[in-house]
Amino acid sequence: MEQLPQPRKPGQLWPESDAVFLNLGRSARKLRLAILAGVLFFTCTSAAGAIWPERFLDDGSGTAERVISAVFAVFLALVSLVIALMLVPTLFTHGLAVDRRGVWFLLSGRAEPVYWHQIRAIGGSWKEYKRTFKAGLGSRLGQELARSIVSENGKHMFALEVYPHDPDAFTEREPFSIHLRQTAREEPPVAGLPNARLRFPVPGNSDYREMAWHLYRTAPHLWIGEHQRDSVVW
Repeated sequence: MEQLPQPRKPGQLWPESDAVFLNLGRSARKLRLAILAGVLFFTCTSAAGAIWPERFLDDGSGTAERVISAVFAVFLALVSLVIALMLVPTLFTHGLAVDRRGVWFLLSGRAEPVYWHQIRAIGGSWKEYKRTFKAGLGSRLGQELARSIVSENGKHMFALEVYPHDPDAFTEREPFSIHLRQTAREEPPVAGLPNARLRFPVPGNSDYREMAWHLYRTAPHLWIGEHQRDSVVW
C-alpha cells in the first residue's frame, strides 16, 4: 500500500485523504523486476557457456554447444529487453483506493468511484498456473522457478472483482465499460450475481492479499470469497 496521490485540481472528485491506496503500477513493477532477474540469470549462464565452454559445458570441445549457448543467450537477451520495456508503463501511478464512500479507480489524474450502495458483492479470482511437460532437467527447473516466482501454490493472475447492482450504470464510464464487455459472458461465481463485473488485476500476490483483506474487513457483508476463473482475455 502507498500514500494516496494528490488530486490535480482543487475540488476534484477524489477519495478521502485517509483512503487505503494500492498502486497497481508499483505492484506490476515488482513482479516484472523479479521475472527480469530470472531471465537475466539464464542469459548470463548461456553467455558464459558460449564464451567459456570448457568451464561451463559438459563437453566444451565442439563448436555446436557454443553455438547453441550463443543462440540462447541472444534470445534471452531480447526477452530481457522486452521485459525492460514493459517496465515503462509501471512508472505511472494508477490503482485502487478504498474509503468510507466506496471503491475508487485512479487513472491519469482522475478518479472513478463505485459507491458502496452501488455494490452488490466483492470477491477475488485467480487462474491456475498449469505445468507443461518438459523433457530436460533444465527446462523443468526453469518452469518450477518461474512457477515459484509468479504463483502462490499454483494460483496466479489474481484479480479483485466488484459486482455492481446495476452494471448498465457503468457502461458509459471508462475503463469500467471495458471491464463489463470483457466479463459479460462469464458465469458468476455465486448464483444471483450479474455476469458482467469490474475486474482489477493485481500483479503482485502479496499486494492482492493485502487489499483483499482490507476489503473484507471494510465490507464483510459484501465479500463472497475467491474463485478460479477460466477467462481467455484476462
